[in-house]
Amino acid sequence: MKKVFNNSDVPHIWSQQSQDAGRNSNGSLFFEGATIFSYGKHFPIATIEGNDVLFTLSSYSNTTAKHISKARGAISHKNIIWCYDVPVKYYGNDKPLNKQSFTLIHSANLNYWKGNIKKMMLELGNKRNKPESRLSVIQTNVNQLQAYCKYFSLPIKDKELKTLLSLVKSPDFIEKAREAKAKQDAANERKIKQGAKAYQTYLDLWRKYDDEAIKDLPSNLMQLIRYYEQSSDYMTRLRYNKAQKRLETSKGVQIPVEIAKRAYVQLNGCIEGSCKDLSIPVMNYTITETGKDYIKAGCHTIPKEDVKYIANLLKW
Repeated sequence: MKKVFNNSDVPHIWSQQSQDAGRNSNGSLFFEGATIFSYGKHFPIATIEGNDVLFTLSSYSNTTAKHISKARGAISHKNIIWCYDVPVKYYGNDKPLNKQSFTLIHSANLNYWKGNIKKMMLELGNKRNKPESRLSVIQTNVNQLQAYCKYFSLPIKDKELKTLLSLVKSPDFIEKAREAKAKQDAANERKIKQGAKAYQTYLDLWRKYDDEAIKDLPSNLMQLIRYYEQSSDYMTRLRYNKAQKRLETSKGVQIPVEIAKRAYVQLNGCIEGSCKDLSIPVMNYTITETGKDYIKAGCHTIPKEDVKYIANLLKW
């Protein structure tokens, strides 16, 4: 029996279930039994169960996206149950997927939809965004989730997800979404302020090269620090390595003192004021602008207070 087909034929042979296996010439698209895969068994595109098809909402590359499109076209006549991770009952050697694995996949899928709904709700909460497209995306995700849960007789136990689904049904959903957005914005602002304060503790130790003290910082403090580092408020920070006579940034860049001083002198009045269209070289970087409280060099935005700290420390 023929087992190698072109890319277009593989999904159609799979959809007919007329043979137990098939693949394309390089093995990047293949099926075994009811399931079709892209680039290995780690990525099942879809699996057929009678007239139903469990079909992925995920994609990893342009080629995989093409595989997905071809598979989707081949089962257009069937009932599609969408899911992020496809729960495949059997993998190689007819080894069944155990109950624990199914539980993890179900959890991942529900979290996927929950994340999408939350994201769209926050965007809906922004008054500058038009609500129609966000409402449509939310409803699509809700429909996919409900169809999936119905197919597997899967109860929704996650309290946050249940609350979100209840909100979606509310007649004043948009107003509540905006209230939720305002509440989250306020919570984020509080957390960033707490993170900034915690980061100052870390910064003082970092500038002293006190790695042991940093290791001993409480985990809740470190969580706030990491949160702050991921915020838009965070900037690249500076310290002075006296032994090596160089400046070091919090992103790991090392700058000899003489190079840093030369750039500082060239900045001249731009240290105090705002300057655009600068071109001051600093090793592999270029200072392009200064603002009220920052200096920008490539992907680094450095607080002016750090530059002044180094200048005072080295008596420039």
